[in-house]
Amino acid sequence: MKKKKILALIVIILLVSGSIIWINFSDFEFGKYDNFQEALDKGIPYEVNDVIHTMQYDGVTIVLYTTYPDKDQMPNADFEVLNVAFLEGSDEDGWKNIGFDSWKHYENDNMTVYVEPLRVHDDKANVLHEFYVVFGKINNPDIATIETKAEKDLSFEEAEVISKNGRRYYLQIGQEHIVRGLSEDGEVIDRQGG
Repeated sequence: MKKKKILALIVIILLVSGSIIWINFSDFEFGKYDNFQEALDKGIPYEVNDVIHTMQYDGVTIVLYTTYPDKDQMPNADFEVLNVAFLEGSDEDGWKNIGFDSWKHYENDNMTVYVEPLRVHDDKANVLHEFYVVFGKINNPDIATIETKAEKDLSFEEAEVISKNGRRYYLQIGQEHIVRGLSEDGEVIDRQGG
Protein backbone atom coordinates (compact mmCIF):
# COMPACT_ATOMS: atom_id res chain seq x y z
CA MET A 1 0.00 0.00 0.00
CA LYS A 2 2.84 2.36 0.86
CA LYS A 3 4.45 1.72 -2.57
CA LYS A 4 1.20 2.67 -4.36
CA LYS A 5 0.99 5.98 -2.45
CA ILE A 6 4.62 6.78 -3.27
CA LEU A 7 4.08 5.87 -6.93
CA ALA A 8 0.90 8.02 -7.06
CA LEU A 9 2.79 10.93 -5.47
CA ILE A 10 5.61 10.61 -8.02
CA VAL A 11 3.11 10.56 -10.91
CA ILE A 12 1.38 13.69 -9.56
CA ILE A 13 4.71 15.50 -9.15
CA LEU A 14 5.73 14.58 -12.70
CA LEU A 15 2.37 15.72 -14.13
CA VAL A 16 2.48 19.05 -12.30
CA SER A 17 6.14 19.61 -13.21
CA GLY A 18 5.48 18.74 -16.84
CA SER A 19 2.50 21.10 -16.97
CA ILE A 20 4.52 23.95 -15.47
CA ILE A 21 7.36 23.39 -17.92
CA TRP A 22 4.91 23.21 -20.86
CA ILE A 23 3.16 26.43 -19.84
CA ASN A 24 6.48 28.26 -19.36
CA PHE A 25 7.83 27.27 -22.78
CA SER A 26 4.66 27.53 -24.86
CA ASP A 27 2.61 30.49 -26.06
CA PHE A 28 -0.38 29.21 -24.10
CA GLU A 29 -1.95 31.62 -21.64
CA PHE A 30 -5.13 31.61 -19.62
CA GLY A 31 -7.13 34.23 -21.53
CA LYS A 32 -5.58 37.52 -20.36
CA TYR A 33 -2.63 39.20 -22.00
CA ASP A 34 -0.33 41.77 -20.39
CA ASN A 35 -0.43 44.35 -23.17
CA PHE A 36 -2.10 45.11 -26.48
CA GLN A 37 0.74 43.72 -28.60
CA GLU A 38 0.70 40.43 -26.69
CA ALA A 39 -3.08 40.25 -27.22
CA LEU A 40 -2.49 40.66 -30.97
CA ASP A 41 0.29 38.06 -30.98
CA LYS A 42 -1.30 35.43 -28.72
CA GLY A 43 -4.99 36.31 -28.41
CA ILE A 44 -5.86 36.09 -32.10
CA PRO A 45 -5.64 32.56 -33.49
CA TYR A 46 -4.31 33.75 -36.85
CA GLU A 47 -0.97 35.42 -37.44
CA VAL A 48 -1.61 39.15 -37.84
CA ASN A 49 0.22 40.38 -40.94
CA ASP A 50 -0.75 44.03 -40.70
CA VAL A 51 -2.98 46.04 -38.38
CA ILE A 52 -4.97 48.24 -40.75
CA HIS A 53 -6.94 50.22 -38.16
CA THR A 54 -8.08 50.17 -34.54
CA MET A 55 -11.06 51.94 -33.04
CA GLN A 56 -12.93 51.99 -29.74
CA TYR A 57 -16.65 51.26 -29.58
CA ASP A 58 -18.77 50.34 -26.55
CA GLY A 59 -15.65 49.64 -24.46
CA VAL A 60 -14.26 47.26 -27.11
CA THR A 61 -11.17 47.78 -29.24
CA ILE A 62 -11.98 46.72 -32.79
CA VAL A 63 -8.90 45.68 -34.75
CA LEU A 64 -9.09 45.54 -38.55
CA TYR A 65 -6.20 43.37 -39.74
CA THR A 66 -4.90 41.15 -42.52
CA THR A 67 -3.77 37.53 -42.25
CA TYR A 68 -3.13 34.49 -44.42
CA PRO A 69 -5.43 31.46 -44.28
CA ASP A 70 -4.19 28.46 -42.31
CA LYS A 71 -2.18 26.30 -44.76
CA ASP A 72 -3.33 23.14 -42.95
CA GLN A 73 -6.96 24.01 -43.67
CA MET A 74 -6.44 25.56 -47.11
CA PRO A 75 -3.10 24.42 -48.56
CA ASN A 76 -3.62 26.20 -51.92
CA ALA A 77 -4.65 29.56 -50.47
CA ASP A 78 -2.01 32.09 -51.47
CA PHE A 79 -4.01 35.22 -50.76
CA GLU A 80 -4.30 37.60 -47.84
CA VAL A 81 -7.63 37.93 -46.04
CA LEU A 82 -9.16 40.80 -44.11
CA ASN A 83 -10.61 40.25 -40.64
CA VAL A 84 -11.64 41.97 -37.42
CA ALA A 85 -10.86 41.07 -33.82
CA PHE A 86 -12.67 42.31 -30.72
CA LEU A 87 -10.37 42.97 -27.76
CA GLU A 88 -11.33 44.22 -24.33
CA GLY A 89 -9.10 45.60 -21.61
CA SER A 90 -6.08 47.81 -21.07
CA ASP A 91 -2.35 47.48 -20.48
CA GLU A 92 -3.01 48.09 -16.76
CA ASP A 93 -5.76 45.44 -16.36
CA GLY A 94 -4.79 43.02 -19.12
CA TRP A 95 -6.41 42.25 -22.49
CA LYS A 96 -8.64 39.46 -23.74
CA ASN A 97 -10.18 38.51 -27.05
CA ILE A 98 -13.98 38.51 -26.65
CA GLY A 99 -14.97 37.83 -30.25
CA PHE A 100 -15.61 34.79 -32.34
CA ASP A 101 -12.55 34.27 -34.54
CA SER A 102 -13.26 33.30 -38.11
CA TRP A 103 -12.61 34.75 -41.52
CA LYS A 104 -14.25 34.80 -44.92
CA HIS A 105 -12.85 35.67 -48.32
CA TYR A 106 -14.15 36.34 -51.78
CA GLU A 107 -12.92 38.23 -54.81
CA ASN A 108 -14.61 41.31 -56.23
CA ASP A 109 -13.18 43.85 -58.68
CA ASN A 110 -14.98 46.76 -56.99
CA MET A 111 -15.15 46.10 -53.23
CA THR A 112 -15.68 43.36 -50.69
CA VAL A 113 -18.33 43.40 -47.97
CA TYR A 114 -18.07 41.50 -44.68
CA VAL A 115 -20.41 41.77 -41.69
CA GLU A 116 -19.16 40.51 -38.32
CA PRO A 117 -21.40 40.58 -35.23
CA LEU A 118 -20.20 40.79 -31.64
CA ARG A 119 -22.59 39.39 -29.05
CA VAL A 120 -21.32 39.00 -25.50
CA HIS A 121 -23.50 38.10 -22.51
CA ASP A 122 -22.66 37.55 -18.87
CA ASP A 123 -23.51 34.35 -16.98
CA LYS A 124 -27.01 35.70 -16.26
CA ALA A 125 -27.72 36.32 -19.97
CA ASN A 126 -27.42 40.09 -19.62
CA VAL A 127 -26.14 41.76 -22.79
CA LEU A 128 -22.64 43.17 -22.33
CA HIS A 129 -21.95 43.97 -25.99
CA GLU A 130 -24.11 43.60 -29.06
CA PHE A 131 -23.23 45.34 -32.32
CA TYR A 132 -22.15 44.67 -35.90
CA VAL A 133 -19.06 45.74 -37.82
CA VAL A 134 -19.31 46.13 -41.59
CA PHE A 135 -15.93 46.21 -43.32
CA GLY A 136 -14.17 45.45 -46.56
CA LYS A 137 -11.50 46.29 -49.08
CA ILE A 138 -11.98 48.85 -51.87
CA ASN A 139 -10.45 47.47 -55.07
CA ASN A 140 -11.80 49.89 -57.70
CA PRO A 141 -9.84 53.18 -57.72
CA ASP A 142 -12.93 54.99 -59.08
CA ILE A 143 -14.76 54.38 -55.78
CA ALA A 144 -14.29 57.50 -53.68
CA THR A 145 -16.89 56.94 -50.96
CA ILE A 146 -18.50 53.97 -49.25
CA GLU A 147 -21.99 54.30 -47.83
CA THR A 148 -23.96 51.81 -45.76
CA LYS A 149 -27.48 51.37 -44.46
CA ALA A 150 -29.75 48.77 -42.93
CA GLU A 151 -32.78 47.71 -44.96
CA LYS A 152 -35.14 49.59 -42.62
CA ASP A 153 -33.13 52.85 -42.86
CA LEU A 154 -34.27 55.54 -45.28
CA SER A 155 -30.85 57.01 -46.01
CA PHE A 156 -27.24 55.88 -46.35
CA GLU A 157 -24.46 56.82 -43.93
CA GLU A 158 -20.87 57.39 -45.04
CA ALA A 159 -18.38 54.78 -43.76
CA GLU A 160 -14.85 55.54 -42.65
CA VAL A 161 -12.31 54.90 -45.43
CA ILE A 162 -8.81 53.91 -44.32
CA SER A 163 -5.74 54.02 -46.55
CA LYS A 164 -2.77 51.85 -45.64
CA ASN A 165 0.20 50.63 -47.68
CA GLY A 166 -1.35 51.82 -50.94
CA ARG A 167 -4.62 49.96 -50.31
CA ARG A 168 -8.02 51.24 -49.20
CA TYR A 169 -10.43 49.70 -46.72
CA TYR A 170 -13.63 50.79 -44.99
CA LEU A 171 -15.18 50.19 -41.59
CA GLN A 172 -18.62 50.98 -40.19
CA ILE A 173 -20.41 50.12 -36.95
CA GLY A 174 -24.03 49.05 -37.19
CA GLN A 175 -26.37 46.57 -38.80
CA GLU A 176 -25.84 48.03 -42.25
CA HIS A 177 -26.17 45.16 -44.68
CA ILE A 178 -26.50 47.33 -47.78
CA VAL A 179 -23.20 48.79 -48.92
CA ARG A 180 -22.54 50.90 -51.98
CA GLY A 181 -19.42 52.40 -53.50
CA LEU A 182 -19.75 55.83 -55.09
CA SER A 183 -17.60 57.77 -57.55
CA GLU A 184 -16.46 61.34 -56.87
CA ASP A 185 -19.61 62.50 -58.72
CA GLY A 186 -21.91 60.37 -56.56
CA GLU A 187 -22.54 57.70 -59.21
CA VAL A 188 -23.14 54.23 -57.77
CA ILE A 189 -20.33 51.98 -59.02
CA ASP A 190 -21.26 48.93 -56.96
CA ARG A 191 -24.04 48.04 -54.54
CA GLN A 192 -24.14 44.87 -52.46
CA GLY A 193 -26.81 43.56 -50.11
CA GLY A 194 -30.50 44.35 -49.77
